Amino acid sequence: MKYIEDKNIRAVLFDLDGTIYYGSKLIPGADEVVRRCRELGKQVYFMTNNSTKTRKQIWEKLTGMGLACSYEEVYTGSYAAALYAHQMGYKTVYIMGSDALAEEFAGLGVTVSDHAEVVIVGYDMDFNYQKLTDALQVALQADKIIACNLEHHYPGENAKRMPGCGAMVGALEGSLGRKVDYSVGKPNPLLMDIICQDKGLKPEEIIVVGDTYASDIVMAHKYGSQAVYIGEESHEDTKCVRKISELLQ
Repeated sequence: MKYIEDKNIRAVLFDLDGTIYYGSKLIPGADEVVRRCRELGKQVYFMTNNSTKTRKQIWEKLTGMGLACSYEEVYTGSYAAALYAHQMGYKTVYIMGSDALAEEFAGLGVTVSDHAEVVIVGYDMDFNYQKLTDALQVALQADKIIACNLEHHYPGENAKRMPGCGAMVGALEGSLGRKVDYSVGKPNPLLMDIICQDKGLKPEEIIVVGDTYASDIVMAHKYGSQAVYIGEESHEDTKCVRKISELLQ
């Protein structure tokens, strides 16, 4: 655990897709790494750009895989988007995304409506032309268009690359002829900032473990935190391991 044993590090933030699990399967060694971090006295948190599920659903997925964690240790793109809208004072939003994403907004008192000042674009595995058409009608009149994230693809079952939220965002941007106004998800360090505010942490007290350099590692560096890259390609400006189990060595 040479990367994490630093006494100045108080918390380890783990990405999920491609770092802790692939689809419905825990990555070998992930649970042992998490357990060892706790034994070292480190706080452990899990964060994901995933906007298809609520924070509770991701927590239930992790515990269902046998990974010991609490609800308060899980942070998702859906929760971050809802919290951002709530803090910005947006009263009504239109959701181009999953029912779970809409649920997170409702849970924070933000009204989900077909007539809204803000359009939220999230990942939707049932995305289709009609949904795009419906969202376009609202987006043409909306004050703001906010994306949950701009990821091109992500690792699904057996590490198969799946189209990400960026595909839905791109469809709406192409229809509107302009870019979205803001993206909540990684590499935006908003998720990290939410965790730090909730848990009383400072950027230099955190190390991020992730598999996507352009989102996980870039986010950590933007925030002033250390990072360990679990990836296929080497990068000179960050610590790099090939498998999460190598963190134990």
